[in-house]
Amino acid sequence: MADVLFLTVLVPIIAALLVLFISPSAKSVIRGVGLLGALIPLIFALLAYIDYQTVQSGLQYPFALTWLQVPNAWLNMPLTVQFGFAADGISMPLILLVGVVSLMAAIRSFRVENRVKSHYFWQMLLVSGLYGVFGANDLFTLFFFLEVTLVACYFLIGIFGNERRHYAATKFLIYRGVASVVLLAGFIGLAYQYAATALPASATVYFSYAPHLFTLSISRLLSEATQIVVPQSIQGPLFLVFLLAVLIEEAFVPFHTWLPDTHEQSDTSTNMLIGGALMKIGLYILIRFAVEMLPQGLAQYQTLVGVLGVISILYGAFAAIAQKDWRRLIAFSSISHMGLVLLAIAAMNEIGLQGAVFMLVSSGLLTALMFFTVGAQAERTKTYSLPMLGGLSKSLPVLSGVMLVAALGLVGLPGMSGFISEFTLFVGSFSAFPWLSAIATLGMIFAALYLLYAMQRTTFGPQRTEYDTLVDARATEWVPLVVLVALVVWIGVYPSVLGDVVHGTVQAIASRIGG
Repeated sequence: MADVLFLTVLVPIIAALLVLFISPSAKSVIRGVGLLGALIPLIFALLAYIDYQTVQSGLQYPFALTWLQVPNAWLNMPLTVQFGFAADGISMPLILLVGVVSLMAAIRSFRVENRVKSHYFWQMLLVSGLYGVFGANDLFTLFFFLEVTLVACYFLIGIFGNERRHYAATKFLIYRGVASVVLLAGFIGLAYQYAATALPASATVYFSYAPHLFTLSISRLLSEATQIVVPQSIQGPLFLVFLLAVLIEEAFVPFHTWLPDTHEQSDTSTNMLIGGALMKIGLYILIRFAVEMLPQGLAQYQTLVGVLGVISILYGAFAAIAQKDWRRLIAFSSISHMGLVLLAIAAMNEIGLQGAVFMLVSSGLLTALMFFTVGAQAERTKTYSLPMLGGLSKSLPVLSGVMLVAALGLVGLPGMSGFISEFTLFVGSFSAFPWLSAIATLGMIFAALYLLYAMQRTTFGPQRTEYDTLVDARATEWVPLVVLVALVVWIGVYPSVLGDVVHGTVQAIASRIGG
């Protein structure tokens, strides 16, 4: 199964190319190709997840294609640039998350009627990019596919969004483009500094891949990180570079304004992919590079990271309370929940990191489910405005019920994925930041306030007469509803299905950083 991750990236690209040769009038054929382009990689990802060796903590399923070789890249050291893929206990659940969310989004896209060909083309490229980012085993590979997601999202927002779509798409491009530039600087600095540190150390510490110490390979950089220590005077500034990139990438305060605009102007399937998968990239990068490879930098700015997390938790919650549009409410809720992940990462301990990964997966599933149900009811009522809704449980009992399940999951109801995520990450954060964590719990209280109040405004109370004849969940909508709810409950009831895969890698990271 060495090439299984490569296939998850390749299949959506093939589907996108096939769509180009299909007549625009053959909408059903285009939809079928798009569905297969999402389903087949999910099968590959699921097989890899089942086959994953939980007793191993390193990267598995390695696959590499050499793209460029530079004989004397720096100080007589060669450099090999590859399309390399591999996965461990952190990336493997996120790869499977991409598979689930992308298939549900592809099914939701059956409702797209205009420019179907363009929609599935850019959607398949976005899916391929997401797989490529989380499955990358090379800095070049990760950055390449990160840019693929940037371009694909720009066109999905700009072509298929709402009235202010061009503004939102441009704002998205600017913010995440700046984040990419900062991230590229971090990647280059990381590769150079590890090479510079490893070069004199290689005389006394055996490196099996010498003289290839100047490398973009993530697995090799991780190997170096276990044998050598980059000076703290270098780790600190490098960590700040990565932190800045992640703050912008994840729409943390004060770089948050692009996300509500993006979600408000995007179509439902694009929102599912952005909120369910794309918005996990930044924190994944923070764990992969800043925590694993720059632990002294994280330790130096540990309190700063925790404070920034709490600020986003509270600001996102307060802002969500004031929203009148469901999409903007979900956006600010996402900012608040990702602040929890930042706080857990700052704790620098095993259970905190495990809770962070749990929250990334749980939030991805619940956010995708929330956007799906909100989009489905808006398709019928022609509005996302809370003041214009009410009493929908009478005409849309299934959609209203599933929306309530998603809201309760985000609140952290026991028996659902949100509860086990919040429980584990708070256990980790309280041991490191008791006062900050106590303050952060206010965000969860406010989450219950704004989500349940929004649910009450939407599904209960008097129903408008124009909503009396609305049609409840259609046949194609049942699949995403059932699958996403089942996964949320399954993780909540049986967290080992996720924890067994995550534990080994998180334990290895925690032992390395002294957590």
